[in-house]
Amino acid sequence: MMQIPQSLTSEQCLHCRACCLFHQPEGDWSPRLTPEDVSGLMKVSPDVRWRHGADRIMLYPCGEGSVCSFLKIEDHHCSVYGSRPFECALYPFLISSEKSGFKIYAHLSCPGIDQLRSAGRWDDALAKIRAFFTQPEVQTFAHQHALNFPDYSLSKDEVEEVFAFDPGAMLWVQRSRIELALEMSPRIVSSLAFVNMFAWQDFFTFKVEEVDGTLCIFASQPVGTFLYWPPLAKEVSSSVIDACFDRMKVLNRGGSLSRIENVAEEELKAFDETKYQARLRGHEYVYRREDVASLRGNDYKSRRGEVNAFERAHAGAQVFRPYTGNDFNACAILFDRWLDGRFQKHDNDIYQHMLFENRMVHRLVLAHAGRLDLIGRVVEVNGQIVAYTFGYPVNTATFCVLFEVADLSVKGLASFVFHRFCQDPALESFTWVNAMDDFEAEHLARTKMSWRPDHLQAVYAVTLRD
Repeated sequence: MMQIPQSLTSEQCLHCRACCLFHQPEGDWSPRLTPEDVSGLMKVSPDVRWRHGADRIMLYPCGEGSVCSFLKIEDHHCSVYGSRPFECALYPFLISSEKSGFKIYAHLSCPGIDQLRSAGRWDDALAKIRAFFTQPEVQTFAHQHALNFPDYSLSKDEVEEVFAFDPGAMLWVQRSRIELALEMSPRIVSSLAFVNMFAWQDFFTFKVEEVDGTLCIFASQPVGTFLYWPPLAKEVSSSVIDACFDRMKVLNRGGSLSRIENVAEEELKAFDETKYQARLRGHEYVYRREDVASLRGNDYKSRRGEVNAFERAHAGAQVFRPYTGNDFNACAILFDRWLDGRFQKHDNDIYQHMLFENRMVHRLVLAHAGRLDLIGRVVEVNGQIVAYTFGYPVNTATFCVLFEVADLSVKGLASFVFHRFCQDPALESFTWVNAMDDFEAEHLARTKMSWRPDHLQAVYAVTLRD
């Protein structure tokens, strides 16, 4: 749990009696909730009448305004003070999500700010809040929850800017350069897309460099540096490959960690077999989109049955629709439930590790799906989101399903989502659907094989020859 530095005491807030009261029943000043806020509040207040949608606390009429569900009017105490939302604990500072990144403001309507200034404690309060937001884990949290925070720049008369930061700035600046290089060197491996780099930025430090005129993406972790993708060029020259390995050898103080990941079988011919060796890392499952969209024939008999069972059970109550930013919290909470179910059912260490890593990845992509130009869909049953799926074009013929998460308790739902996504008009122009790899999990490999892939796309890592 992040420890937010407190500038004001609870006694100051109680004496003020202005917080938690609002002029309007809805607006940017009423508390926004992160998925973690919702989970914490559910533990202390299981009666969900305090919830207004997925990301707000319900406000109730009080005099000429509205009051927070958790405020005790008689003594102005917060009934969930120990579990209060992030925005409440941060106040009188505000986190603002803007096109240029994030800004921290002070809310000038709070009388505590004048008290801090008159007591000579304002500079100390600013220093503490600045130090808090310079922590990598806090910036990551902000980046992953961007949709939870409003744009307070629209209320500039009421706020004072403290400082700005943007944890994803480097990649956004480099995006057009990276995507242009990808377009000039069409690939078939699903990970060769800007969204893949963006999604895994919390696990790697990426550096975009030109090596002999060819764009190269280096990824670093504490244990070493490797080339995240093959060099981006129509035809990769041996001199560029040699130069990349020379650079990695210096960075890694030797060659044992140096490698090029995400290499397709068709690209292995660019590597000198006397210097380099390829190691199979796995296979991506590639389906003919029309096969999954139609589910015709005996091969899909069981899948048709699952889809039909779901549609019969929820006739008139299910909706398949585009994802919007307002769906962020519901999808993030759904993922946590899905993760718990998967973790308890499967004891594969690699798969379990990937599950926990993907929690951060899903948060980040869900928060920036629109900016990343992803195609996202959700399934609602009786108004509740029970599944979501996202994807992007790998090339003009192939679409990649990046995510697919479905409530494990809803029979036939997972089959319905994949089938329905392949029917979606946004995917009609694609011949192939790449469902990525199986994380070396046997149950996942069986499931992906049961959908009858047209072919498996081998993915290799290339290292220096022993």
